[in-house]
Amino acid sequence: MRGQKLGAGLIAQSQSALPPFVLHRPTSLGEAVALTRQHPEAVIAAGCSDLVAQFREGLEPEVLISVQRIKELRAISNEDGLLRIGSLVSHAEGSRSPEILSTVPALAAAWGSIATVRIRYRGTLGGNLLARRYRYEMPVILSALGAQMQFQGGDIAALPVSSLWDRDPGNVGILTAVTVGTPSLLWFGYERSMRPLSTVSLAVRKNPQAGLTVTAVCGSEYRQPFVLSHTAEATAITELDPAFVGEVLAAQLPDEAGDYSGSIDYRRHLVGVLCRRLLADATGNQRKG
Repeated sequence: MRGQKLGAGLIAQSQSALPPFVLHRPTSLGEAVALTRQHPEAVIAAGCSDLVAQFREGLEPEVLISVQRIKELRAISNEDGLLRIGSLVSHAEGSRSPEILSTVPALAAAWGSIATVRIRYRGTLGGNLLARRYRYEMPVILSALGAQMQFQGGDIAALPVSSLWDRDPGNVGILTAVTVGTPSLLWFGYERSMRPLSTVSLAVRKNPQAGLTVTAVCGSEYRQPFVLSHTAEATAITELDPAFVGEVLAAQLPDEAGDYSGSIDYRRHLVGVLCRRLLADATGNQRKG
């Protein structure tokens, strides 16, 4: 934001007001990694839909590294129970990917429901995650699936998507892909009918020893996502009680999940309803509320 000279208040600056910066456009991952090591302060550009917003918010990069020409970052594969999605995959591409549709079709459906048509064709998976904005939906969707972010050229090799707001990840280098383990995944769904107040993604997995684990992630326009979890002594999804599990999950929301848009009591009630709806779909039980 910039102040007007006549004291009329703040206005959003235009990206055309940016000072000059150095632009690098590598064509390989190795070249991009080398550039990030040479310029650790550089800003990484992918689809640029969020980057333009950051420019208007005051971001003034000295070095910009565009990874748009790196073809390997657009790859999607499913091998040995590991779904791997390149960081440059756009929302539109992810929603119609044959690999995702055949592995986790509900992920493709959820992915295709977010944002607007223009943003879906321009915005990328990596940009959506690393923008670290509460209102973006892919962190909510992927956290319930236990997705991992894969990096090259930085201080760390991998991070759970659910850890985006735990701390500033620091120098991560290049986000190359997001991976989702699928062998234990029994069901996944996403509820965004109450957005912006609350969205809920929910996954049911079979435990290695016994029982099922239900993981729900509650998102909001105004608060960071919260990961909720419940382990049930069940052998099949149909044995889960949607009302009971939904109540247990919603009760885990911390008090700070409440805000001016909804008290914590209201938000817990709302998340309980959304979890119950998702679990009713998962178990085949008739929805109630």
